[in-house]
Amino acid sequence: MFGKFKILAALSFFASIALTPWSGTTSFAAQVQLPGSDIPQFIDPLPALSVQGGPVKTIVAGPCPIEIHMREFKASVMPSTFVPSCGRYTGTWVWGYINGPNAPVTIQGTYIGPVIVATRGVPTQIKFMNDLGSTDTTNLTFWKNSVDQTLHWADPLNGQMNMCNHDIMPGMGPMGNCGQNYSGPIPAVPHLHGGEIPPVLDGGPDAWFLSGPPNKNLFPDAKMHGNTFYSKDGNTTGNYQILRYPNAQEAAPIWFHDHVLGITRLNVYAGLAGAYLVTDPKNPPPANLQKPADIVPLVLQDRMFDAEGQLFFPNTGINPEHPFWIPEFVGDTIVVNGKVWPFFNVQPKRYRFLLINGSNARTYELDMVNQADNTAGPAIWQIETDGGYLDKPVQIGPNNPRLKKLLMMPGERAGVIIDFSKFAGKTLILHNTGNTPYPGGVFPDPATLGKIVQFRVAAVPVVDNSYNPASGTPLRTAPIVRLVTTSGATAAGVTVNKRRQLTLNEVQGPGGPLEILVNNTDWDGRRPDRSIRKDFTPVTINGVTAYYSELPKEGDTEVWEIVNLTMDAHPIHTHLTQFQLLRRQNFDVDKYSTAYASVFPGGTFKGITYLPGMYIPGFGPPLNYNSGNCRALGGNPDITPFLLGSPEPARPNEFGWKDTIMAPPGMVTRFVVRYAPMDKKLNDPNLFYPFHPAAAGRGYVWHCHIIDHEDNEMMRPYKVIPKPGVARTYRIGIDY
Repeated sequence: MFGKFKILAALSFFASIALTPWSGTTSFAAQVQLPGSDIPQFIDPLPALSVQGGPVKTIVAGPCPIEIHMREFKASVMPSTFVPSCGRYTGTWVWGYINGPNAPVTIQGTYIGPVIVATRGVPTQIKFMNDLGSTDTTNLTFWKNSVDQTLHWADPLNGQMNMCNHDIMPGMGPMGNCGQNYSGPIPAVPHLHGGEIPPVLDGGPDAWFLSGPPNKNLFPDAKMHGNTFYSKDGNTTGNYQILRYPNAQEAAPIWFHDHVLGITRLNVYAGLAGAYLVTDPKNPPPANLQKPADIVPLVLQDRMFDAEGQLFFPNTGINPEHPFWIPEFVGDTIVVNGKVWPFFNVQPKRYRFLLINGSNARTYELDMVNQADNTAGPAIWQIETDGGYLDKPVQIGPNNPRLKKLLMMPGERAGVIIDFSKFAGKTLILHNTGNTPYPGGVFPDPATLGKIVQFRVAAVPVVDNSYNPASGTPLRTAPIVRLVTTSGATAAGVTVNKRRQLTLNEVQGPGGPLEILVNNTDWDGRRPDRSIRKDFTPVTINGVTAYYSELPKEGDTEVWEIVNLTMDAHPIHTHLTQFQLLRRQNFDVDKYSTAYASVFPGGTFKGITYLPGMYIPGFGPPLNYNSGNCRALGGNPDITPFLLGSPEPARPNEFGWKDTIMAPPGMVTRFVVRYAPMDKKLNDPNLFYPFHPAAAGRGYVWHCHIIDHEDNEMMRPYKVIPKPGVARTYRIGIDY
């Protein structure tokens, strides 16, 4: 977690100011944390998120509109044998997406869902309604006590992006309202993660909306909607948005979750997440591969609970600048499909699972083990990545020396097949050995965090005619359009229009991480003194201006090089696009860090004087973004002279379309991204989207999917420059 530039920043803090402890007050209502080791395991069955039955049923999307409400309700998260410290357990207060207008009146089996199955080429219209209420009405104590207004967040009552963080001197605590938890209506916005969709439908961090109008008498500048809010019907006052997803992309296991600026970590932690599967009848998988109705989703999350079985979230900041934000939430309890440590009864046959890492920050390294003696269980065969089917299955397990375990960082998905036929009568565990932070962090306690879900395999053999991944039968009718080769080079026929070399930076405060940045740039593109860079482009939407640096052209192919200067891996996620991993390579961190810092110009920011050659947190790249590096855009010294060893090509199970990829520390992670639909051939003259990729002047974002990081500046907006003079299939205000 602690990198060289955090140390440099800390030294500059201590050299320039005398630190003063913050002594503000909060609205904290005490919760007593319940250790995860005290919670019984494998008591209740896995909640079924499918049409096979259970608390969540699949919505098969079609021409009829869908209505989904974001609501607060109770779910049976804890084991049925759980006994709270007072009274009896009547459920855990959560938030979730509820299909239909009727509020739950009884305890629900899970907060995860729904599962929406869409068909390629058939748009899905959803009316999302915010019925979450306010901090006065919610029963989620952790949420009320964790909103940190010193972050750059939605801030609905002030009606503009909150600037509390920019007004605080380093080492000094916030004053007044900035130092208090937020009190007011709860903002939310659904983001279709992995969706190839127009920016107005993307659910970006500024597209939030409230459940009811704010009190204009008390807060005259308050807003009902964020500045990039959109609804197909032109709604400007209501607590809903209508989004009509075109479903123009290839078959893919995508999902949706909340994405409000500065509080994504809290809204997702509360439960706002569901699955969205796109099927493609024109490019079907093998006929005997289990259909969506047979897929078993496994949504992996870590959580903490209090002694009453309610969600617990640590909210004591490690730096005075941010009194409630913590750099990374890692829980001590595993929750799968909204249930603490469930079991799943299976027949001795093949099952198809969809794994989603829905945790805030935890990385999972997964394999199957026999519970009785901890010996190896069945292999995990991966058939899908974030963006859809691989060309052929990839075996993960003890028989593959390069891929012994399935590694998943937050935001990543993996479609897999597990064959239980040779383990009749056995009890197996989906086992986790992933350190957090990854890769050099804390090893998961084998007795708790090392266990994900228990599989109880029936003893009686059954006939299984389903798709056998060991057969080598291709998964796709039409193979993936290849942008890269298995050796880590761009594929023949690929023309790279631009290269971007972008850094990952972690800024150190007196107590630890203060903020985390992509390309050393704050979300809005301004410097710490609020000055504006001439090499960034202003984009103003409904009166709010941000400064963009990434402006790719529709139809172009780019290579992005992510230079990780921190001590941890980060899952980098791009909205709109699926991309293909090119390669990773080590570099000399110390030598590059010295060269990187040496070109900062010096200056005074927030009362701190930086000499020339000192790293300046939040300054942006040290050189001109467009001309500072003749090999690649980004404004950083060329990494090429500092590379070490041989590059590592994508692992076999990464050799597909991805929208979230691990960028390890001390490495350059390169991926190829093309701003056009995935299945367009390399020589296709029509490399453009069927929708306008800058509809209503909007853009997208790219960010780290450790959501505690993206909530504190590790996210940047970008905008696609549309190809002129092309005919679009889908039109804003009509088709979406």
